[in-house]
Amino acid sequence: MRPAVAVVGAGWSGAVVARELVDAGVSVEVFERDPVVGGHARAEALGGVVYEPNGAHIFHTSDERVANYVRRFGLVRPYEHRVIAEVFLSEDDDEGVLLSWPPQIDELRELPVWREIEAELGRLPDKPGGGDFATYVLSMMGPTLYRMFIEGYTVKQWGCDPSSLSSRLAPRRVELRSDGYTRLFRDRWEFFSPTGVNGVVEAILAPVAVTCGADIRLGDVADLATDAVVITAPLDDLVQRPGELEWRGIAMRSRYVPVSELDGTVTPAYVVNRPSLRVPYTRTVETKHATSQKIAATVVSEEYPGADARHYPVPTVDRKNETRNEELKDEIREAVDRRMFFCGRLANYTYINQDEAVGEALSSAQDVQALLR
Repeated sequence: MRPAVAVVGAGWSGAVVARELVDAGVSVEVFERDPVVGGHARAEALGGVVYEPNGAHIFHTSDERVANYVRRFGLVRPYEHRVIAEVFLSEDDDEGVLLSWPPQIDELRELPVWREIEAELGRLPDKPGGGDFATYVLSMMGPTLYRMFIEGYTVKQWGCDPSSLSSRLAPRRVELRSDGYTRLFRDRWEFFSPTGVNGVVEAILAPVAVTCGADIRLGDVADLATDAVVITAPLDDLVQRPGELEWRGIAMRSRYVPVSELDGTVTPAYVVNRPSLRVPYTRTVETKHATSQKIAATVVSEEYPGADARHYPVPTVDRKNETRNEELKDEIREAVDRRMFFCGRLANYTYINQDEAVGEALSSAQDVQALLR
């Protein structure tokens, strides 16, 4: 009799784990709470215009194994992602200035505040440091650039003082460049599907039994007649105690905008950061810049933080949420009399990109197969 595995969640992590196990001869059923698969990365359409209800999702990777995997299922269109930021040079300025993100030294030299920035950069330590996010970033770029690009954005994004966040957040999110490289990501491969990743995830799951609309809880997991269970869902939700883990959510307020040209857009870039506290949202996302869709309309989405959603784990200095997540794993293992695996962003309470979710899922599938032999 074939071994059987249940997978909870049908985003990138759950889909890849399930497909790898099915291809290895394992009987798999996926349970997804939403009515469709694809999770956080899924795109939708408004008036025929493709947009992203959960924010911008560009697939980028330097992992050849991951690149080959997603290309196998149809994610093949190359893309180069660039981000700009609208910043205010001083508190008295009425209009912002559009600059590259991450900030580029060559662009900064053209600003009237360059001398102040240059002096601050000259006083920085050889290497950035500090236990909290604010201290680390200030040691990386000085107070003027921190105020212009970082401080307000961070306060809005996380709803707290930046000094309460761990410095672990900074190396992945903040950079000051002097090499003229204007793409956001430095990875070897970068893809964007004209219709979003929906079709790719659906292709991965094509031979897999999937039950959508299934809100699986811990008691349901214990009742599943399987040899192992892979959890890719948030653990505080699974144990029916939402709120035990801090999550930061976003709400995208999207509007349909007619345009005169088929390739017309209304914002200067796919993603425009709005770090100033004068603006209530953190950025605009206009996916048509990335899809190059030929249609006489576009959709502009404003990203408002603070929604009741699980988009970002909150990395505090004391790691209290990460510690609690590990405790929840132990609680779940004790409650379920079978092999349990935890995979992906939600279950592991970690901020990872799409390619990292795929890579982790490929490794998790190997771990499951090894223990089922």
